[in-house]
Amino acid sequence: MAERTPTPAAGSPASYSATPATNDPAFLAACRSNERADLATFAQGLAARLPGSWTVVAQDHAAYADQFALAERLWDDGHVQWAFEQFVLSRHAVLTSGTGCGLVVVDRPRRTREFLVAALQPSGSDVADQVKTPNGIVVDADPARAASAVADRLIPRYEQAVRAARVEQVAVAVAAGERVLAEWDAISDSLCDAGHWPLDERYGLRQQQRDAEMWALFAPFLDHGPALVAHAEETLPFLDPQDRAEGRWPYRLGVLREALQGGARVQADFEFVTGALLPDHPRAGAAFARAVVERNAEGWHYSLTWMENGGVLVEMARAERGRPVSSQQSAQVQAARARSPHAVGQSPAMTAVSAATAPPGLLAQDRVRRSR
Repeated sequence: MAERTPTPAAGSPASYSATPATNDPAFLAACRSNERADLATFAQGLAARLPGSWTVVAQDHAAYADQFALAERLWDDGHVQWAFEQFVLSRHAVLTSGTGCGLVVVDRPRRTREFLVAALQPSGSDVADQVKTPNGIVVDADPARAASAVADRLIPRYEQAVRAARVEQVAVAVAAGERVLAEWDAISDSLCDAGHWPLDERYGLRQQQRDAEMWALFAPFLDHGPALVAHAEETLPFLDPQDRAEGRWPYRLGVLREALQGGARVQADFEFVTGALLPDHPRAGAAFARAVVERNAEGWHYSLTWMENGGVLVEMARAERGRPVSSQQSAQVQAARARSPHAVGQSPAMTAVSAATAPPGLLAQDRVRRSR
């Protein structure tokens, strides 16, 4: 006799051997709860609700290695870093603001209706590991709720960390600029006679090297320097009046802003000239190299001014965090500044040297501006 399947008792769970109907509401709800929320659509909705203007680039990963490059840019020591290290992430989206802030969105492992949002390290900075990391957050798949969480929790500490990294970059650049000036002071006398006139072309070549090194240190701040100065000007009224007066902070901030504006003009002129060059012309390379030398020389005053006064941003950042401040200008910067015709209080008559009396290869203004 064939074995009979027992019939479930009344009130006990029923056993189903057949596949549930695909139009069953409970079955459809269960399926929807196990489906991954669309990351690209979520990222677009998130960007539309965040303050400011944001662009979105979504990408699917064809292989595990596709997430490595993004992991290098990740600015997180918590949950998001763990996800990148322990899981294969199939997709991501990068949100970039009009001010250069970068966020990354990835799926939260083992949670189908949640995402991870984290910050990306600021471009052009190698000191991001020296400041407190703005760790990412977990957000719901609803863009409106996620935008509120990102705007209230992540973006403020991200902007604060970016400022701290930029200020640290200023400190590094100022220290490097002082080394450049110290090297120049150590060698420039040996390239001049007793009357401080260049002995030969070696002086000009070494001078070009100095100008190039100083411009390379100054140029990154043409992009993010204005935001640093603007933030410092906003916080200035809330800092100790005695520190403001002793450090001459209002004046030095104004000088920094003028240096950035002057450097931007020099860079714009350089780009205008180099943009007109014909790439296939046999002398294009030489013309470009000459334009670089002229750009660095014209930018010398602005790069020196930035290195001389950039420390005010560090001092004010320390004061904002409630730490003691000290304002002390290095001897190298003071000496270099004294050799500039733009130095405060220097008479124009002192810089009006006739080009006819200048030695070959050295213009009169160069002798005053960039020699000892």
